[in-house]
Amino acid sequence: MRDADFYLENMPIAFCAVEILTGEDGRPVDYCLVYHNRAYARLAGLPYGTLNGKRGLEVRGHIDQELLMCCYDSAFHGKEHVLKDYSPDQEKHFLIYLYPLEDSLCGCVLQDVTENRRMELKLIHEHEKRKTFLKATTEIDFEYDFATETLAFGDGERVSEKNRVIKGGLKGLVENGIIREKDRGRIEDAFERLKAGNRAVEFNIQACLEGGGEYRWYAVSSSAYVEQKTGQLRVVGYLRNVEQMIKAQAALKKEAMYDPLVDLYNVKTGKEMVTEALENMEAGGEAIMFMMDIDNFKRINDTYGHLKGDEYLKRFAAILKHVFRKSDIVYRMGGDEFIGFAADVSQPDQAAEKIVERLYGQLEQAGREGFEMQCSTGIFIGSRQNPYSGFYKMADQALYEAKRTGKNKYQIIWEKDGGQP
Repeated sequence: MRDADFYLENMPIAFCAVEILTGEDGRPVDYCLVYHNRAYARLAGLPYGTLNGKRGLEVRGHIDQELLMCCYDSAFHGKEHVLKDYSPDQEKHFLIYLYPLEDSLCGCVLQDVTENRRMELKLIHEHEKRKTFLKATTEIDFEYDFATETLAFGDGERVSEKNRVIKGGLKGLVENGIIREKDRGRIEDAFERLKAGNRAVEFNIQACLEGGGEYRWYAVSSSAYVEQKTGQLRVVGYLRNVEQMIKAQAALKKEAMYDPLVDLYNVKTGKEMVTEALENMEAGGEAIMFMMDIDNFKRINDTYGHLKGDEYLKRFAAILKHVFRKSDIVYRMGGDEFIGFAADVSQPDQAAEKIVERLYGQLEQAGREGFEMQCSTGIFIGSRQNPYSGFYKMADQALYEAKRTGKNKYQIIWEKDGGQP
């Protein structure tokens, strides 16, 4: 069997044995390499064997006092040590394992951890960049541990101190007022998708992070990973405040859907909503369309001017909001013509009578407040068999009949009567 030196000489891990040299006072002053293997020579960048008998000061030009004292402790006191070392000449990082051999000698095993250290430094650098970036933006980083059901937010002024760490999972988020019960499903859905293997999930949610009871819209970007040591699933991500963006989108949506003067649905939106309501009506159900026109509106404009005419239109729109239910569809066709639509109405004849009674009552009240105006109303009661165009045509015909008989009146046409008033 070959001797131990052969195995040390050819093993892939760098190894050397050093003798500790002491001064007259017994304190270590240097070390001498009495043996090194081929891996150590390659690590040092020198031919194999050339370092044997060399002193540390001769090889490195200086002595690291911490390393020397640990070698001394191993050689003379039998202690083991693990050190981190950096060689500026080689630009390499090492882990050094020291253990006793015999009196005044210690063994040294060196592991090149330069790549690991570089990766560690890169991660630290990226983490610091990320922290700096988050401080400069409205983003808030977070981490969620499924095993402990704990949500932890990163440092930042945009999360109150009491909300920094939340325990108890989704229940804890609701109980601590971070989210509301109605929004719990959004996070549950995101968790299920992450558990199912989706690497990244994004969604919007309203949350109260700064305290004070104010909920703001946040865009959540999340991703899942399995922790190597524990095998547990964790989620990391960040929240970005999108309150202003959501408000801007809502404003644009409202602008696209509403008439800017009277704050009712515009004709395009109204037609679409009535068409959809008819399509979704129950079989056998009945709906009512009211077509309303302010009588002699041109005279109001000519007498008082268009600005006053706009005030009359706004007041009439306000009356319609009060007369119709929130579930009904009310919109401005254009000019002084308005539409009201109620779907799936039980006893539609009675419902129509009550609505026009409230309408004309409100008009009388407006007159007492300085807005004297009258309106004619055409009403059509029909089923889903009639499309939007059919309802509009019949309501328009009923309006014509109401105006023809003296204005400030209403006329009802029934589908079941064949469209006759």
